[in-house]
Amino acid sequence: MSALPATVPVAVVGAGQSGLAAGYCLRRAGVRCVLLDAGSTVGETWQRRWDSLRLFTSAQFSALPGLPFPGHGAHYPDKDEVVAYLRDYAERFDLPVLPDHRVLGVRRDGDGYLLTTTHGDCRAGQVVVATGAFGTPRLPEFAAGLSPDVPSLHTGEYHRPSQVPPGTVVIVGDGNSGRQIAVELAGTHNVVLSCGDAVSPQLPQTVVGRDMFWWMSVLGVMSLPVSMQAPDPVVGDRVPALVADGRIRTVGRIVAASGAELLVADGERIKPSAVVWATGYRTDWSWLDPEMLDEAGQPRHTEGVGVLPGSYYLGLYRMRTRGSALLGFVGRDAERVAEAVTAAARSTPSASSGSSASTASSASSATEGEPS
Repeated sequence: MSALPATVPVAVVGAGQSGLAAGYCLRRAGVRCVLLDAGSTVGETWQRRWDSLRLFTSAQFSALPGLPFPGHGAHYPDKDEVVAYLRDYAERFDLPVLPDHRVLGVRRDGDGYLLTTTHGDCRAGQVVVATGAFGTPRLPEFAAGLSPDVPSLHTGEYHRPSQVPPGTVVIVGDGNSGRQIAVELAGTHNVVLSCGDAVSPQLPQTVVGRDMFWWMSVLGVMSLPVSMQAPDPVVGDRVPALVADGRIRTVGRIVAASGAELLVADGERIKPSAVVWATGYRTDWSWLDPEMLDEAGQPRHTEGVGVLPGSYYLGLYRMRTRGSALLGFVGRDAERVAEAVTAAARSTPSASSGSSASTASSASSATEGEPS
């Protein structure tokens, strides 16, 4: 698909892992859709991440519906492998992705939705918002107090150690991203890792020869409702060994920045040569219809089904389970959302009138290679 249709039964906003999974499930159900993506190519968000990034889920737990992740199941894919997989996924199932079509607004329009994009408007009977759990880099308010003479960058801007000037680099944030980058920089820099007040569970990559996510899946942890979830774990952590070797120093929470110094909660002052903010991302839903949002500006939904009829969400952090925002587990939510979309389309004939024989053919072929 190369041109933005004036109308479509279902518009999927985003063609990352969540959007692709939605597209696959909808096409398989015979529902015509279009995937509108802000990026110029599939997998662009992954391509922008740091060079050495590796998934903390092995290949067997990193697949979307219908296509196993290539290679040995125990292998931990790097970001380039993920990009290649997503692009192959979109091509293999002939998913109708429209790149460079950023959605600027979604508004309720009669019994459907009007989507304003960088290439014009599109009216959809139903809309699936699959832009992911996080979008805009989040910095603590005190970051503004750091002198511009001290180089600093968010993990979303970090690519490789050569970006960071020699000396002592402080990494603010000790989640999986912060710790992976700390381990990498420990080979070239003096690393100080700032740990927050909350203590994340630390899990080994494997237990008795099995991937940790195998155990969590078998034990049902990945399927627990969000109300029963513990804090996110740090998986396969190498930091303790590097701390013991003196290659990484850990400090408490950074609470302020003043000029060239960072202030630790215990009163210690650090003068870094650079700062890496591993402080996560925030969401911005201002482009959605206000009726789709709650008082805090967050989507109003129940396990992905929006309050407004015909609106759905995918890939939100802990939308239903711990795996809702993870590559290898988002497919479960995509299948449920596709079922809801299909049921709504059947109850409203006009919403599914755009289905075609070619779509049904694509849906049939999309079952090839589906894992058992």
